[in-house]
Amino acid sequence: MNIANARNVGEHGSAAQKSIWHSMMMLAPFEGVAIENGIFDKESIIEGESDFYRFMTTLYQDMYGDPAKYFIPTKPYDEYVQNVLPNREKPRTAEKEHVTDAKECKLRNAFQQAIQFYPEVFYKLGAAADIACSGDYELVISKSSFDSVMKSFKRSHVYIENEYRFKAILDMGLQISKTGSKYHISSKSYPKMFLGLRVLCNAPKSRYKYMNYLRLDYKGYYRTMPEIDDVKRTMKKEHAGYIDSVLESFRGQKIRYKVKPLRNITSGFEWKIDYKLNGKNIFGFYAEPDYLKLCINFNSAKNITEFGEKLRISNKELFDWFCGKFPERLCKCPNNRVVRFGDTKRRICGLSNRAEIEDPSDHDIENSITVIEMYRSGSKAAQ
Repeated sequence: MNIANARNVGEHGSAAQKSIWHSMMMLAPFEGVAIENGIFDKESIIEGESDFYRFMTTLYQDMYGDPAKYFIPTKPYDEYVQNVLPNREKPRTAEKEHVTDAKECKLRNAFQQAIQFYPEVFYKLGAAADIACSGDYELVISKSSFDSVMKSFKRSHVYIENEYRFKAILDMGLQISKTGSKYHISSKSYPKMFLGLRVLCNAPKSRYKYMNYLRLDYKGYYRTMPEIDDVKRTMKKEHAGYIDSVLESFRGQKIRYKVKPLRNITSGFEWKIDYKLNGKNIFGFYAEPDYLKLCINFNSAKNITEFGEKLRISNKELFDWFCGKFPERLCKCPNNRVVRFGDTKRRICGLSNRAEIEDPSDHDIENSITVIEMYRSGSKAAQ
């Protein structure tokens, strides 16, 4: 199977494998950065960055092909979702009331945390260790620091197998030895990989530091925030094209964007991008390698009702489309607000006050651009 072309769970074989695929698709393309180190020459540092990048991508590929080898549970979650959930009676309004299934969450967390263990353990080891200066590029860490790192993984879902997971890492060609009170970790296949690890662990402190590490984004070392092109590279070409089309409608306008830092890159963790015009949220999107949700912001329930009424009078077809893009909320959240679409009342989330267009089509993007332009035009007239 071509891992890059598989999209849904069925093609991947399991939800866990799709999550591993998701992690790989979220990686940045390799681009070495020759940082000033003071100890190692720039050529060695770039070689180390390349070694660590190749090690991690090889790890993900091998993990995808044989999750059991890395003690990643695959069957419990899939069997529950396929055999138990479909037969369980579901409240008719569950999706509108934030109803969650505790067992589904627990089983999903089990394989997610198992996958997340691998990049996280390297990050914690790299942050707590030094590189030997003798030319062998070993990672040197005190026994107390090593023990502290391993104890930090005592999570309820996966910690029992962590010893075996670490052994699986060593089986990839890493060697570990102990001298006095220190551990020495090295690799024959990727001899300078720990130089590359330390570059990401020692990057300047920022909100995006851990995200850059997870994505193996060396280019992000000197940047304050990812660029939109970085986000689009992880998306389907079709979805990236949709974002380009929306942005094109703002040509000549000074819009600003903000990227929310990712806490992880396994499935379910998505990019969140917000755009502002004249200090107000105007639109944004959520994206994963196989998912896109476009959002059009109206900043208040009152604005939604008033703009909807204008659409109802001027363009009935667009009004009908518009009405269907505001998810109904029946939970008891005090921030919920009531909007009107003609004679119909609907409760929506008053914290977002936005239209949500999931998995958009060409037609949806055309309508979204029209709505954004009409709303902006009306807002300018009101000012």
